[in-house]
Amino acid sequence: MENLGQRKALLSEKLKQRQEQELGEVEKLAQALLETLRRDLQTRISGELNTTVTAIKDEIEDLPQQITDSTEPLKEVLEQARSEGEALKLVSSVWFKAALLGIFCGVGLLMGSWFGMNWIWDQIEQDMGTLRTLRQEISSAQSTLDELPKGVSYVKGRNGTGYLIARKIGTPYKTEAGKMAVEVR
Repeated sequence: MENLGQRKALLSEKLKQRQEQELGEVEKLAQALLETLRRDLQTRISGELNTTVTAIKDEIEDLPQQITDSTEPLKEVLEQARSEGEALKLVSSVWFKAALLGIFCGVGLLMGSWFGMNWIWDQIEQDMGTLRTLRQEISSAQSTLDELPKGVSYVKGRNGTGYLIARKIGTPYKTEAGKMAVEVR
């Protein structure tokens, strides 16, 4: 009988040691997986942000040239108005000539300003759409991070044994790959 009791105690101790070892392996696997997911997510978000920042900078650098290009039709209208003004100079009186030139210049400036502002507004709306998309991607990435288990930690005992601490831990089991896993709630 004593032999049976000793064997039972020995088997119980071996089982306990094996479970502790398996729990330590599961904790290491869980930490490695979480770290891999974190790095991957950071890499993706950084890449997207860098691409967007670069695209916005490129568009802003081209903005002065585009504004200059958009004023060319206005300059042409002004030149045409001047030519017509000079032709009217011969025909009409001084006040009529000045009023006509003022009207043409005002209309030209108004149209040029309207087209320029319309183009700038379209660029701003496009950039805001890109910004909204980035914010949605960041929010999605944050919610993915928030779904990771919380309250799980790994602690080493005085004798060097590792422990997985969680609010509730399920029974350890082998995965299809032959590695040990445990459900954490």
